[in-house]
Amino acid sequence: MLKILIIEDEENIRRILKKYLSKFNITCIEAENGRKALDIFKKNKDGIDLILMDVMMPEMDGVEATREIRKISDVPIIMLTAKNQDEDEIEGLEVGANDFITKPFNLDVLLLRIKKLINLDSNNNLELVKEQRAIRKNGRLISLTKKEYLILEYFFENPNIILTRDQILNRVWGIDYFGDDRVVDTNIKRIRRKIDEDKKYIKTSSGTGYIFVK
Repeated sequence: MLKILIIEDEENIRRILKKYLSKFNITCIEAENGRKALDIFKKNKDGIDLILMDVMMPEMDGVEATREIRKISDVPIIMLTAKNQDEDEIEGLEVGANDFITKPFNLDVLLLRIKKLINLDSNNNLELVKEQRAIRKNGRLISLTKKEYLILEYFFENPNIILTRDQILNRVWGIDYFGDDRVVDTNIKRIRRKIDEDKKYIKTSSGTGYIFVK
C-alpha cells in the first residue's frame, strides 16, 4: 500500500486530500507544519513513498523542510504552491522538490502527478542497487540487511519460478549452514514489511518456498 505524508497547515485541505487519496488505496500521514513533519519523517522514512509539501507554513516552511529532508532521503516531493508564486516554485525545485502544483488544484491532476512521479502504472518499479546493497521502489531507496539483499538478488536472478527454502538457504547462508530453515521465513517477513506489504511480488508456495513475481 502506498503511503504519503501530507504536510499542510490547513486542516480542511489535509482532510480533502486524505479522503480523496484513500479511494485509491493510499494511506496518508498528516502534519500541520514542517518541523512536525520532519520529526514524523525521521521516524517513518522507510515507510513513506511520497510527500505533499505546502510551502507557506508556521514554525518551519516547506522550503526549509524540503532542504532538511533532502539531507537524509531522496523521497519524491511535490510542493503545493500559492497561485502566481513563481519564486516559491523556483526555490522549492532548487532545494530538491521533484514537482509542484499550484493551489487551488484539481485532485485528479494531482493524482496523475503522483502516479507519474512514483511510476505507479509501471510493472517494473523494483530495482536492485548493487553498489549500495539496497533496493529502489517507485524511485525511493530502501536499505536492506546483507541477508535481505542476498535473498532479493537471488529472486531477481530467478523470477517467476519456485525457490525452495533449501535453495535459498544454500545460496544465502551457504551449504554448510545447519540451522533452522525458518530463518528464511523470518527474513522474507522483514523484506515484505519494507517493500511488499500487499504480497504483490513475493508469493508463498505452500510447503515449498517462494516465488518472486516480476
